[in-house]
Formats: sequence, structure tokens, C-alpha cells
Amino acid sequence: MQRGIFDGRRYLAGNKLELLTGGEPYFIRLLQLINEAQKLIHFQVYIFDEDNTGKEIAAALIRARQRGVEIYMALDSYGSKNLSPAFVETLKASGIHFRFFSPLPERFYVLRLGRRLHSKVVVADHLSALVGGINIADKYRGSATEEPWLDFAVYVSGPVCAGLTQTCERIYLEKYFVKPTRRKRKKDSSGSGAVLSRPVLNDWFRGKSEIGSGYRAAIRSSKHSITIVASYFLPGRSLRNALKKAARRGVQVSLLLPGISDIPMAKRATRYFYREMLEDNIHIYEWHQSILHGKMALVDNKWVTVGSYNLNHLSQYSSIEVNVEVLDEVFATSVHACLSALMQQSTAIVAEAFLRKQSRLEKVLDWASYTLGRWTMSFLFFLVRREHRHKEKE
Repeated sequence: MQRGIFDGRRYLAGNKLELLTGGEPYFIRLLQLINEAQKLIHFQVYIFDEDNTGKEIAAALIRARQRGVEIYMALDSYGSKNLSPAFVETLKASGIHFRFFSPLPERFYVLRLGRRLHSKVVVADHLSALVGGINIADKYRGSATEEPWLDFAVYVSGPVCAGLTQTCERIYLEKYFVKPTRRKRKKDSSGSGAVLSRPVLNDWFRGKSEIGSGYRAAIRSSKHSITIVASYFLPGRSLRNALKKAARRGVQVSLLLPGISDIPMAKRATRYFYREMLEDNIHIYEWHQSILHGKMALVDNKWVTVGSYNLNHLSQYSSIEVNVEVLDEVFATSVHACLSALMQQSTAIVAEAFLRKQSRLEKVLDWASYTLGRWTMSFLFFLVRREHRHKEKE
């Protein structure tokens, strides 16, 4: 995956894509996807809350099942652990094929977490799909009084969806090294698109590191610009060095990071990197209007990756993540316009002012948050690896 990241021959032609933000634009598309499905839906997310949004999506899935659509639904057992047994039973009773991914033990589950299903993918009829970082909960949709979390997804139709369907099948069945059952697919009646795209997967325990490899390859191959939106930005040394080397050779590197976070320690840990990034003329912007949960990158205004993958060790080594990579200047132009507007609404971190105003106590707290964060991720990886070995023996 690292070689030829900008080589169009490595992508699937004939796709149509649309960039979506969190809030109503995403959920309108999601409901449309469910309501228009005719034969098959794969539905996989990390968090599915039993709130107004969750109940509406569940009702749409049940209606789809009642009209004969086969539905395979996999939710992460930790991320969706607050669902009531009655809610789950209603889904199962409708005929939906439902399962929790990597079920938690009843006691001491924190010590037996296992690898998590962190991807957010919905595929209908092998023909259309939604892939992104958006979970099913009110906070991602927003309300009249509360802004939705800032997040992204792509709506895609075309050949990419066959690969996404295969990935969902393997995850649902937990059979990763067998070929999925081939099914005849109807030709897309909407006509073929022109966008080059491909699905990419990170599942370290199954030898898949396509998303992380794609990030590093695109950054190392960049010529002009890199823009990254990252919600929990704790990258490893190799990716940090790649960003700094790109900036030193004249590439304009911009990072859109959280100004407020649902995990305050994560924000402090991210700020620990500000000094070294600013010293290499990397531009940093903080989003303060809502919680930033998005994960997306744009390189040289021609390559885009968007999905569930965070730039940290949890996504790289402990979770199943799915992104879509796009090699298309027209689509990249729409992403550039979106990100430029967001950065204009954000707070630019000025190097001199930041370094001057940062107190010694803040430096200590940032360092402590970073150290604790990295230690926690390493400990979680140890637990995940131990649980994975335990399950492999069963």
C-alpha cells in the first residue's frame, strides 16, 4: 500500500462520492440508504445509543426487514454496552441478524477488552455505502440547542461497495481468511461514476495496516500541501517525523485539532506536540464551536482519506478501522473548500504567543497527560493482545 499511493492504477474506477458532515446531512443520507435498500444491508458501528436518534435508526432498520431486506448488524460490545436487553431483543425479533462484536465478559471486562470494532460502515445492496467516523447517537446529530459533533463521512456508490460488503461479511462472521459468497449484483442504474477510490482496512491482528500505511505514504510523497483533521491526535514518532520532514521541504502542513474535547486528558496530550510542530512551521488550528470527532486528510489537493481511523496507537494496533481513500482532484477540491471554511472558523495557534504564554505548570500537565496517554494505550494493547491470544486458543 505504501508504494504508488498516487498511482491511479491501484484504485477502483467508476465511483461516485459525496462528502458529508455530521449532523442532519449524514443522518438524512443514512435513512435514505436504509429506506431505499432492496435486498441487503450491512450495518456496523462502534457506538449505537438508545436515544432518539438510535430509536429512529432502529425503527428504519426494522421497517426494512419487514419488507424483506436481509440485515446484518454488528455493534461493538464495549462502545454499545449501554443498550438495554429489550432494545436488542426487539431488533432480533424483527429478523435482523444481530451480534455484538467481541462480547464482554460479565465481570472484570475492563481487563478483557479485546480488540474493538471501531469502524462505522453501512452498505446497501452492494451498490451504495456510508463510511466515516459518525456513530449513532444524538450528540452526532445535534439539536436546536446543541451543535452536532464535527465529523465526516463519505457517501459512495460504485465498485468500492463490493469490497466494503466483503469486509463487513468477514467482520460479521469473524472469518477473515475465506472468500465471501459471491452474489450476482445488479448494475447501478444511476450510471457509472468517474472517481478513483478504494476501501482500506486497519486490523493489526489480522496483518492489515492499510490506513496507517496510506497516511505515511501520502505524507512522504507530498509536494505542496497536507491538511489533517484529527480528533485524538497522538501519532507515533514515524508519522510525526514524516510531517516535520514534509514541512522542512516546503510542504504546507496544516492540522485541525480539537479546541474542546470529550476527553480533556487527550487534548492536553495533543498539546504536548504543539511545540515541536510549531518549531517546524506546521500550522495548527483549534476548533472550539463543538467537539471535534472527525478523522480525515487531504494531500496535494488530489488525495483524500476519510473514515474511522485516529492517528494514535489504539487505531493502529488495537481496533478494526475502515477508511475510504480517494484519488480525484474534483472531489479533493470539495474537501479543500470544506476544510478551508472550517479553519477560517477556528483559532490559529501562533507559535510565539503559544510558547510565551504556556506556563511551567501547563507544560508539566501536558507532558503528564501525554505520558499517561501513551502508557494507557500500551497497557490496552497488552490487554487486547492477551485477549486475542485467549480467543485464538478457544
